[in-house]
Amino acid sequence: MRALSLHLGSIFAKQRRKNEGTGPTGKDSSPPPSDLSNGGLINSTENQNQSSISSIPPTQSHSFNSSTNNGLLYLQPEYAIFTRSLAECNIHELIRQPNGVDKNEWIANNIVAFFNHVNALYNAMCDFCTLTTCPVMTGPQNSSYLWVDERNKKVKYSAPQYIDLSMMFIQKTLSDETIFPTRLDQQFPLYFDALVRKMVRLLFHAVAHLYAVHYRQLIELQLHPHLNSLFLHFILFLITSNIISSDCSIVHTNSSGTLSSSLTTPGQTDARELRTELETLDVLYQLLANQWRHAYGQACAQKRKAANNE
Repeated sequence: MRALSLHLGSIFAKQRRKNEGTGPTGKDSSPPPSDLSNGGLINSTENQNQSSISSIPPTQSHSFNSSTNNGLLYLQPEYAIFTRSLAECNIHELIRQPNGVDKNEWIANNIVAFFNHVNALYNAMCDFCTLTTCPVMTGPQNSSYLWVDERNKKVKYSAPQYIDLSMMFIQKTLSDETIFPTRLDQQFPLYFDALVRKMVRLLFHAVAHLYAVHYRQLIELQLHPHLNSLFLHFILFLITSNIISSDCSIVHTNSSGTLSSSLTTPGQTDARELRTELETLDVLYQLLANQWRHAYGQACAQKRKAANNE
């Protein structure tokens, strides 16, 4: 955040980052990576400098069957499309940490960008997501999400209430310079990783709700390419940044409202729950990964053809 612009080259922008050797250029005509969709979504051993995704397949209890696939709009190939900016860029370069940039710095900037995009997409759906239409915060495979308050008590909220609380929490956290510093003489806190995972879970819950409940409205408004682009970008970033991991740290909010960290068993539960929740959209991830690889391959071929005709 200190050394980089808050406005990253993102899936919604027409222009992307032009760091030396760290992003796609107009002359990029390399073939699409062949390893993007080698398996499931979750990967706890991915190194951020590797592009291969050797995955842990989803557990049987969270696997889709073919009959279920046929009833879900977001799993239909004709709707698995992207924004032009994502389809034409090498997504591995988009998420790769630039040389010389601190890992926490890179994660912080991406979290800001993901928050802005999720918030914008949900705001476009707020007229459809109401106390009446969405009395429970639901996700794929009949899953539901409960809010955990400052006393670590789980509370059931409607979807708009849950997502509003999530966005307010993330906005407040991003604005706290003791957590997301903007000065060079400030350091990221020791509990930064655990707090990022908490924000990631909340962002994923909002995205999952859009897929599970509001995808039809997104199609009608022609916003589904933006959601698909955001989802694929978001998940791949989590994998390559090792945010999806078996970490035992957890963030607590004490009575004074300040954050503290501890090494406790609940933290391990938090990490497992995140991985399990992500698995509910594993089939979608694999579908989008394959579709992106095809779209990017076509874009590269068109660039090569245009270059040969010049």
